[in-house]
Amino acid sequence: MTNPRIFVHSWLPDDTRKRLDQKFDLDIHNSFKSILSGQELIDKVRGVNGIVVQGPIIDLPLINSCSKTLKIVSNVAVGVDNISVKDCSDNNIIVTNTPGVLTDAVADLSMGLLLSVARRIPEGERMVRQDEFKGNPFPLLWGADLNGENIGIIGMGRIGQAVAKRAKPFGLNIKYFNRNRVKEEIEKELDAEKLNLKELLSKCKFIVILCPLTPETKHLISENELGLMRNDGFLINVARGPIVKESALVVALKNKLIAGCALDVYEFEPKYDKMLAKMDNVVLTPHAGSASIGARTGMVNLAVHNIEMYFKNGEVPNPVNPEIL
Repeated sequence: MTNPRIFVHSWLPDDTRKRLDQKFDLDIHNSFKSILSGQELIDKVRGVNGIVVQGPIIDLPLINSCSKTLKIVSNVAVGVDNISVKDCSDNNIIVTNTPGVLTDAVADLSMGLLLSVARRIPEGERMVRQDEFKGNPFPLLWGADLNGENIGIIGMGRIGQAVAKRAKPFGLNIKYFNRNRVKEEIEKELDAEKLNLKELLSKCKFIVILCPLTPETKHLISENELGLMRNDGFLINVARGPIVKESALVVALKNKLIAGCALDVYEFEPKYDKMLAKMDNVVLTPHAGSASIGARTGMVNLAVHNIEMYFKNGEVPNPVNPEIL
């Protein structure tokens, strides 16, 4: 019996690579070096039975090129907006993801961005590096206070709750907007209050976006919503770029409708509006929410585990489209 053919578009730890080599007919493209796309990627996946993917778009043309053999696509991420899940389901192809392992890393960066933009930390760092620090005059770099303020979390899943747990010791009052109310015991633990979106935006100084990108959440934050925010409010997005209409955000910042923002993701990533980089009240990071050693290694290993379990005994951990099972 021949081993299943697996194409891996990702970095792999050495021990994981060695283990897979013993079980599968393996073809690896290290995504550290480049991201494949188009015909180059299609040529790689013809005839494969499984794909482990970090980065590239898995769309209908690619699916059609290997639909007769492909059984499973394991994404090295929680979000699956790089994969046409519907087209996979239509072709009876399982899609899996990697929930849980990146929760702490993304929550840590969320708080780091909040603190950075509120306390103007990157501004101060640039001042020192550019030899502009000539003393400590009283009005130097006054920032926003956290204690006693409201933080509004959009998306109260694993990561949203992890951010709330980190925010509470800073004296922030936890408010959230979510499709469903979280369990009562979690609300009590966090002293959290569910609000509708309009209430959340108008009452909270810090708005942190942590919801998935879906057709319903695309441009969830646009001109109207930014207009509802407090003038001293800050927007932090570590979820997916298209949740925020970037052009509307730039206008809101220019017109001082909000005090600042911190972004780890962008609407047309990796491109972004260059006006953002010119604003001192904006903090920008390169989609690094899960970029800790433990999280990224854990994501890869979980994606590989999803593939291994499927071909070992038909088990499907972490399915995104369980309706086809």
